[in-house]
Amino acid sequence: MILTLKIDKIEPGRYRAVVLDGREEMDEWGASGIGDAIRQCGQAQMPDLSGFHIWYEHVCAGTISMSNMRIDPEGIAQRLMSLHSSIKG
Repeated sequence: MILTLKIDKIEPGRYRAVVLDGREEMDEWGASGIGDAIRQCGQAQMPDLSGFHIWYEHVCAGTISMSNMRIDPEGIAQRLMSLHSSIKG
């Protein structure tokens, strides 16, 4: 199973993370940064969960495995911020 992690910036240092299964919201929490949201999500303990489609606002880092979310959440966050900056302008 692959779920979606959607991260939105509320204000500097405050982010909202939402886990979706299709359009159904499964979980929501606050995080201090993108990497923090990815790290928290990577700790999910669901045996049939392979990974997440990870979104930061309007950009997607692609489908990321659980092991990569645990090993390199900051690297994934950096890639999302880079994509966001390049599209934003």
